[in-house]
Amino acid sequence: MTVTAALLLYVVAVLSIGPKLLARITADGGAPRLAIAAWLTAVVTVLGCSIAAIALLLIEAAGHWDSPDALLVSCLERLHAILVGHAGWPARIVATAAVAIAAGSLLAVCVRVGRALSRMRRHTFAHADAVRLVGSSDGSDVVFLEASERAAYCVAGRPPAIVVTTAALAALDQAQLAAVVAHERAHLDGRHAYVVAAMRGLTTALPKIGLFTSAATHISSLLEMCADDAAARRHGRQPLLAGLLTLSGAHTPAHGLAAAGVAVLARAERLSDPPKGFARIQTHLTLSGAVAAMAATPLAIVALSLSGVLICFA
Repeated sequence: MTVTAALLLYVVAVLSIGPKLLARITADGGAPRLAIAAWLTAVVTVLGCSIAAIALLLIEAAGHWDSPDALLVSCLERLHAILVGHAGWPARIVATAAVAIAAGSLLAVCVRVGRALSRMRRHTFAHADAVRLVGSSDGSDVVFLEASERAAYCVAGRPPAIVVTTAALAALDQAQLAAVVAHERAHLDGRHAYVVAAMRGLTTALPKIGLFTSAATHISSLLEMCADDAAARRHGRQPLLAGLLTLSGAHTPAHGLAAAGVAVLARAERLSDPPKGFARIQTHLTLSGAVAAMAATPLAIVALSLSGVLICFA
C-alpha cells in the first residue's frame, strides 16, 4: 500500500463513520472538553491528510511522466529530484503545481477561517462598545440593558461585556443571576467565541463536508456544557438549571454566546441528572481512545513510510 492510499483510506473512514460515531460518544456531555478535542482532532487530521494525499497524487503523476515503472521509497528525495529538474521540465512543472495547489488549498481554508475570526472580532467589539454606551454597569463586566425580552449573553471586546436585560434581571433571583453570569464569564475566559467563529468559517469554506458541519454544531453545544460545568462548580446545578429554563428561547445576537441559546433541553437533562461513576469513567476512556486513535493513525502512516514499509509511489 502506498502512503497516498493509506492517507485517503483514513480520510474516507473518518468522513464516513466519524460524524455518527463522534456524535454518539459525545452526546451525553460526560466529558465536554475531551469531546471537543475529539471533534477538533478529526477535523484537523482530515484536513491535513487530504491536502497531503492530493499533493502526493499530483507529485506521483509528475514523477511517472517519463518513467511509469519507477518506484522510489523516499517521498522527499523524489519530490526534490523532480523540483530541481532531474525528471524533465514537464514533471517539474506538474510537481511545482502540485506543491502550489496543496499550499494554496491550505491557505484558502486558513484565509476563510481568518476572515470569520476577524469579522467576529469586529462585530463583537463594536457590540460590546455599543451596549456599554446605552446600558448601565456596576463597575464589573456585567452590563444591564433596558429591554422587554429576557436574555443574557456575552460578547468579546476590549473590555468584553456580559449583557443582561432588565427583563432577565427581574425574572432571575440572586442565585440564578450569579450562576448565569458565571456561565457567560466562563465563555469569555475560555475564548469560546473564537472557537465557534473558526468552525463557522471552516463550514463556510467547505460547506458540503458533513464532518465539518457536524463538528461546528456539536462543538457549540459542548462549549455550552463546559460553561455550565464552570458555573455549576461555583453556584450549584439547581440555580443554573432554573436560570437556563427561565431564559430559554431568548433571541441572541449572531456573534454572542447566550446561556440559554444552544441545546437547552440536553443541557437541562445533563444538569438535572449528571453522568456518574462508571458511566463517566467509560466516557473518558472512550473519548481518550478516539483522540489517540485519530491522532496516531496519520503519524503511524508517516512512520511506516519513513521505515520503508509503505512506499510513496506505485
